[in-house]
Amino acid sequence: MGFQVRIAIDRSPRMVLPVVLFSALCLQCGNSFGQMSDSDRSRMVEQIRSAEATVQPDRFPDLASAKRSVSDASNVVRSAVYARTDAENAKAWLDYLDLEPVAEAMEDDQSTAKLASAAFELRHRLVGNVAGLEIDVIRDLRASVEDLISAIRFRDPEKSVEPFRKQLASLADRMEGMGRVPSAEDAAAISAIVGLIDESNQAGETVAVIRQIFGRPNLAIHVGESMVTRSVNRAVNESRPVRDCILGTRIVGDATTQGAVTANLLPAMGSARIQVALTGHVTTKSLGYNGPVRLRTTGHGDVSAIRTLHVNEQGVTMEPVFATVALKTNIDAIEHRLGIVRRIAQKRAAEQKPQADRIAVAKMQQQVGSEFAQQTSEATAIEPPDLSSRIAPILKRLSLEEPARLWGSTDDAIFVDATFRRSDQIASVVSRPPIRESFELAIQVQESMVDNALGPFLAGRTINEREINELLKSAGRPPTSDGAEGDERDDSFELDFARVQPIVFEARDGAIRIGLRGTRFAQGKQELKVAMEITAKYRPARTLEGRWLLLRDQDVGVDFPGRKRLSLSQTGLKRNIQKKFTDVFPETLLDRTLEVPSSLEVEVLRGRQFRPTLIEAQDGWLTIAVR
Repeated sequence: MGFQVRIAIDRSPRMVLPVVLFSALCLQCGNSFGQMSDSDRSRMVEQIRSAEATVQPDRFPDLASAKRSVSDASNVVRSAVYARTDAENAKAWLDYLDLEPVAEAMEDDQSTAKLASAAFELRHRLVGNVAGLEIDVIRDLRASVEDLISAIRFRDPEKSVEPFRKQLASLADRMEGMGRVPSAEDAAAISAIVGLIDESNQAGETVAVIRQIFGRPNLAIHVGESMVTRSVNRAVNESRPVRDCILGTRIVGDATTQGAVTANLLPAMGSARIQVALTGHVTTKSLGYNGPVRLRTTGHGDVSAIRTLHVNEQGVTMEPVFATVALKTNIDAIEHRLGIVRRIAQKRAAEQKPQADRIAVAKMQQQVGSEFAQQTSEATAIEPPDLSSRIAPILKRLSLEEPARLWGSTDDAIFVDATFRRSDQIASVVSRPPIRESFELAIQVQESMVDNALGPFLAGRTINEREINELLKSAGRPPTSDGAEGDERDDSFELDFARVQPIVFEARDGAIRIGLRGTRFAQGKQELKVAMEITAKYRPARTLEGRWLLLRDQDVGVDFPGRKRLSLSQTGLKRNIQKKFTDVFPETLLDRTLEVPSSLEVEVLRGRQFRPTLIEAQDGWLTIAVR
């Protein structure tokens, strides 16, 4: 039970982004890949226009019902913590959750702003990588708090109708004007409005249509064929004794097989297909006993065995082995002290040799197939890492959903496509681009994946300089320029993330733009309460050794959307923001060797070092390939 975990509260945000695998497969051919069609655009616009005309005030979330739901869920949590753990740990949990501010604000009908603030603060405490936040009663409380926040937004149904219709009209207009590959601004606006529509309890069919069209995978993991062959390919040089009886002749000898086991990827969807093959040359040397006669024989032949493996996260399933043998044997000598016996034996051996050869080939074929089946079964008997059970609790704590995923393979790689989104989020409308360079491992991330993963955690949250320094330290970077990690100084800063799309991540036209959106920056006694974007733009650059990295191609940008002029003090704070975040966004990224931990369960990766060999940014997709 989760509440048995002794709680050790760390109120700093843990920006853990578990890269989870996988969903609906889109195969590309040639130079083209999927984009939004005109029919899809028309279908979405028609659906939005229809929804715009049918907005009903009584369908907006009800504030009184939402309050009761939060109150009931809070009582369940209070009872559950005392039922599942001791009094000391239960008190620690209730102190951490701090349910009283929301309860008090719900009783005060005059202060909606106070209730909204308390609800957001409680939600922040309910979202984070803290063991126990994945428990059902906690998640139920989080869901009820999120419903309360939505109900506050639509607390006056009659007055909410017209602004909501304008949002739908704005979305339809944007849909009509955008290209087959939506711009970063278009995608961000669509994502934000879809979330708003989902909260409203209106236009459910509209959300379903948009999510269907913006439903292509937004994350892909690739394992190159060279990585597969590294773990499978091996030389074969084996000797074994021969003990057999064919047509009444007892045979004793040795057989030596020299060859190789190789792997080859085959195109597939639903699982990765790997064809494992044994090819080799067999040499036999044996002595046959038939009564008093002895026959010395040698043989040469070619053997092959093929087995197809189907691999996915549940493990490995195998098709039957197909084995072939081509064998030629020679009788080198027939031994007996009497010549007449030798002549009779030689004549009889010649008569029986074709049948004996067929029997020998059949037995060797059966043996080769049986041994190859056993070896491949033993090699694949290791249980694959259960990533789903490890990742699922973290996702639940972060208010995320386990991504839909689908395994597959091409002639060149194994891949897992994933659609990472919640029910109120969209994914991609553009299929991932092909990777035109060879690689051992590669990852492709679409803009929506980053927004979907980090948005629910960071929205509206406050982060300070100490927490940023902790993150920089964990990434191997020095702290911000004015002091050591953890210092509480008069000039340290804090920043409030925006409640809608707090993260900026764009991968367009060969450049990556990353950053954050905030609503407040405070340093010492100075405070700036305006919408702001703090971003850095990086471009892939190639070293003389052929390695790739990301190079910041300009100073850190600090922009204030919709604001033309700042006061002198605000302009000074802007310079401070730029200075502070110059350390957060270093001049280079991906410039270090990536080392796989030696404790990793996958032997072929354990302890290996990789460097980027390709970095591309195209139509909302960031592609990073390593060797």
